Amino acid sequence: MSEHNIPNPDLPNEIINDILSRLPVKSLLQFRRVSKHFRDLISDTCFIKSHLKKAESLSTHHRILVPTSTLLSLNYNLSPNDINASIELNCPFLNSRNAIKILGSCNGLVCIIDGSKDLTIYNPSTRRYFKPFRSPQVLSGSNESNQIEYVYGFGYGSNPSDLRLIRFPRFGRDSGHIRFGIYDFIDTAGTFLNGSLHWLARHSNIEDQNRVIASFDVSKQTFSDVYLPPQEPNLPYYMLGVLKGCLYALGDGVFHTEVEVWLMKEYGVVNSWSKFVKIPVDMWTGSISYMRPLTSVNDDEIVVEIDLQSFAIYDTTKKTFRRVKGVGNLKWFGDATVYVESLVSPQVSCMLY
Repeated sequence: MSEHNIPNPDLPNEIINDILSRLPVKSLLQFRRVSKHFRDLISDTCFIKSHLKKAESLSTHHRILVPTSTLLSLNYNLSPNDINASIELNCPFLNSRNAIKILGSCNGLVCIIDGSKDLTIYNPSTRRYFKPFRSPQVLSGSNESNQIEYVYGFGYGSNPSDLRLIRFPRFGRDSGHIRFGIYDFIDTAGTFLNGSLHWLARHSNIEDQNRVIASFDVSKQTFSDVYLPPQEPNLPYYMLGVLKGCLYALGDGVFHTEVEVWLMKEYGVVNSWSKFVKIPVDMWTGSISYMRPLTSVNDDEIVVEIDLQSFAIYDTTKKTFRRVKGVGNLKWFGDATVYVESLVSPQVSCMLY
């Protein structure tokens, strides 16, 4: 019997679709070779959207991506106490001599920039990638603009399929767009949530140097301020992220012995900022110099990135750390990120300002 004629006498297409949409990408890529029917189904845009929606709701389809000399994909759901089992991804687009920075993750795609400012959109699950520009020089233009620093964002607006890579000059003085030149950005990579990208920033043309969140609506292409929780002048918030589906702001405690994680429980509502947890920095032998909440394991436990070299599980109820087997002695080039397994194509639109 040829692959074109494999019958499914007892299973309606709706049931087949539902079963396949719950499978990991690795299995789906194998099933594509079973028959033309499966290949067409798994390649269908509607199926890809359905699979992504289910994958986002299943923690077993979430993985951690670590930038080393290559990229490591870690499964932290099979055993939260041991995320040492990793897949070293073959990335022909990366130059091992250049440092790698992950600029964002969305719909199973990650945006990566290397030391030569070469940008790549990559799907770690399918191994497909897309370079929006033929060379880093296209991004730079003239020799004069090589001196301009940029910040980046990766996300979508009202349409989840309309993924966009966005770039702004880091400092307002370098912006050619008056409506965009109102901030000096502190972050270089935007945090995506609810159709908007978020950076810590200061207003560039006023004396007030307090930090705000610069929120960019991807659909409307407009900026607005989102105010941070109350802060001490000498203890500014220095990091944004997403935890438990909420925007978070990270700052030092009064005596620098802990970091405070504030969650915006209701997106866009300033009064909904709530102190979620204080995490001590002296739970190890020696003090922790860098700590970043990465993702939730369950209602009480979160994965924390430690000093760009290891992970820990922090129990927010018991207030205890649990050591986690890491990824060996490899040198990390920057923050890890969480991505969801998906079949989404890495070809996205780019907006350069």
